[in-house]
Amino acid sequence: MAGTGIVTSSPFPRVSRWGGCLLLLLAAGSLPAQSRDQVVFRQPDGRGRLARTGTIIEYDAVELVLKSRIGGQIWKIPAARIVSVNSTRIPVHDEALKRLERGEIPEARAAFRLALDEASRRWVRGELLAGLVRCALHEGDYQRAGSQFLNLCDSTPRSRHFELAPLDWYIGGTTAAAVAGEARAWRGRKGDVARLLAASHLLRDRTFGAEAENEIRRLRISTDSRVRGLAIAQSWRIELRRGEVSAARLDEWLRQARDLPGSQRGGPWFVIGLARVKRRRFQSAASAFLWTSLVFRNDHHLAARATQHAADALLADNQTSAARTLYRDLARRFPGTPAAREAAPRENPPRRRRTSP
Repeated sequence: MAGTGIVTSSPFPRVSRWGGCLLLLLAAGSLPAQSRDQVVFRQPDGRGRLARTGTIIEYDAVELVLKSRIGGQIWKIPAARIVSVNSTRIPVHDEALKRLERGEIPEARAAFRLALDEASRRWVRGELLAGLVRCALHEGDYQRAGSQFLNLCDSTPRSRHFELAPLDWYIGGTTAAAVAGEARAWRGRKGDVARLLAASHLLRDRTFGAEAENEIRRLRISTDSRVRGLAIAQSWRIELRRGEVSAARLDEWLRQARDLPGSQRGGPWFVIGLARVKRRRFQSAASAFLWTSLVFRNDHHLAARATQHAADALLADNQTSAARTLYRDLARRFPGTPAAREAAPRENPPRRRRTSP
């Protein structure tokens, strides 16, 4: 039988142990000819809520299109006014979401792919593609996440899942060779989204770094507001790589970060945290990193690294007890990530003399 639930993508037994169950789910889980979906949304004046039931025809970042079950009336509801969506889902889709939530990523990925074979509605396919991007991000596989994210944007140009854009927000080191190779291929795809994603990952590439800088600068005036805002934040990485950022410039970054949708601020806050560390503002740096850690959880590895940096900043500020708590939280929430492995020896750090700012 089909499942229902709020339609939001979130974070699968070994296939040999579970494959038979999947086949049974698929056999029993075909969508009915007309799905029963319910949408709750605010009235234009904001004084109350309305509910409509029917079949969702389309759902993107701009609007939801619902067709009534009786009479075939079409309602177009602005996405900004939607409170909740309760939609029919096939069982394997529900199972994929549960496995993702539990961090059982190979199994979740297999189930999302099986659900894609069954899904016919475009907006549902977008939900499933977003699930695959989340799986890749959970594993820190930016090569796969980037390609799948671009496929999602190609299939749904006004996707509701732009916050999943798997951009690079790090400053030091170099981009992994496999990711850099894929990013060079992304440059040949159409659109500013692909160019932003490619430039983001090539910025730390020795060969293509200068070209990536120029691309990021060009994208700061993109006609796509989503790209434009993130390109501005990406340009901060260029400034930070070249030295310390002034207090006035950092204040400007803060204003620009707050102009972004909340779901897109995780990476920018991470860069602001790095800048604050350079200015030895350790307490405020920890606050910035914790925003990324606690709110921006789609990128599992970036959230883990932000938690580590927050703990390091508190330790530098001689807040040993708070730092120890964060190191334990890092090990609990992000086991197996590079950040958790690196921070393990620091879980019981010695007290340090406070460094004056």
